[in-house]
Amino acid sequence: MRFGRAPWFFIPLLALVCLGAVVALLLGGRSVTTTETAVIEAVADRYVSETGAARTDCHATPAQSAGLWLVVTCAGADGGRVEYFIDRFGDVTDRKEMKGGV
Repeated sequence: MRFGRAPWFFIPLLALVCLGAVVALLLGGRSVTTTETAVIEAVADRYVSETGAARTDCHATPAQSAGLWLVVTCAGADGGRVEYFIDRFGDVTDRKEMKGGV
């Protein structure tokens, strides 16, 4: 048995394992530190900058789809509403606008 020198192919393998661990820790830390309040406030700020409406027009509900976390709904003055679909990292994945009236 030989001890002391590892075969050369262990070095790239070790580098890949370390890189994977770093990426997993970064994504896990981002997921854990994202709060519902911060996400709702960020989406409400986005809605206000898009429409000029009040921040109090927005509320959130849990998403029913897999892969989504929240649905932030903002009601407009004209009876329409905008829904923002948020993933677990706090990113808006989709935006759906519904016009008011019949």
